[in-house]
Amino acid sequence: VDFSSRTVISPDPNLDLGEVGVPVQVATKLTIPEIVTEWNIEKLKKLVINGPSIFPGVNYIVRPDGVKIRLDFVEDRSIIADSLEIGYLVERHLADGDVVLFNRQPSLHQMSIMAHHVRVLPGKTFRLHPSVCPPYNADFDGDEMNLHVPQSEEARAEAILLMRVQEQLISPRFGGPIIGGLRDFITGAYLLTKDDTTLTKQEFTNFAMLGGYDGELPEPKIKNKNGSLYTGKQLFSIFLPSDFNLILTSKWSKGTNGKRKDIVIKNGELVSGVIDKSSIGAEEPESVLHRIAKDYGNEKAKTFLNSILIIIKQFITNYGFSYGYSDLELSDKDREAILTDL
Repeated sequence: VDFSSRTVISPDPNLDLGEVGVPVQVATKLTIPEIVTEWNIEKLKKLVINGPSIFPGVNYIVRPDGVKIRLDFVEDRSIIADSLEIGYLVERHLADGDVVLFNRQPSLHQMSIMAHHVRVLPGKTFRLHPSVCPPYNADFDGDEMNLHVPQSEEARAEAILLMRVQEQLISPRFGGPIIGGLRDFITGAYLLTKDDTTLTKQEFTNFAMLGGYDGELPEPKIKNKNGSLYTGKQLFSIFLPSDFNLILTSKWSKGTNGKRKDIVIKNGELVSGVIDKSSIGAEEPESVLHRIAKDYGNEKAKTFLNSILIIIKQFITNYGFSYGYSDLELSDKDREAILTDL
């Protein structure tokens, strides 16, 4: 099939939730038709000079009289570029920001095919944010996925309005968000928001900038003779809507038989509790993420999730989280307890 490709997928937590990483090799083969206008003629001339083999370039030019010029066989492309006129159609390489349809088979529900924005990257695999795996039921043990490029303005507009990742945030199966934090993101969220996590002003501002925060910085919660420190809860709170209120029980509290309704968010500030799967997890109805999607819309929920996931990823990377054989060894006391129970 024309304008489609298929290759193995691999994870990239640095991507936006709505992006797909496309290899340069694929981006030079898949094209988007662009009509030459007075606003883009200079840009397209440069792409024509690059030709089919240099990215970003052009594979074909279609004249208004229907003649199609294949640039593979043109020796001096600068002559063709100079002859480019308004009204010509140029089939250019896929570029950052273009809308494509991404699909994993078997296509079992509407979220098995969604619209993503392109990020052209080196390598030979399609890159996908790990949190967008549940709707596709994808994992990274060799799964392959298909990418289709809509060719008309109408098709692209329809994909943007109906099929973008944020439009598919809420699953029709159980009414909760199907996209959310997974695995290391949940661990990172817990480590960031537990009571004893503190951040210097430098760390706090770096994380805030990484998450795309552009508001005023709050006052540090902890002030002592050594200086001022921010809490991890404050960092999480700056990405919440300012009039957001919610009380719920964390998985951590349920699992440790702690107090119920430990997570308290008041006027956009996390007052108590830890953020874990029950707050930002995938397939968790009535979570913080679900409430934001319902009350403020899918676009706001996607922005919130994007910001939170990128700072959590960076936080757990700096924090360091790993385990070895020593963590798996049982003490003699525990071994005795097991044998007694058996």
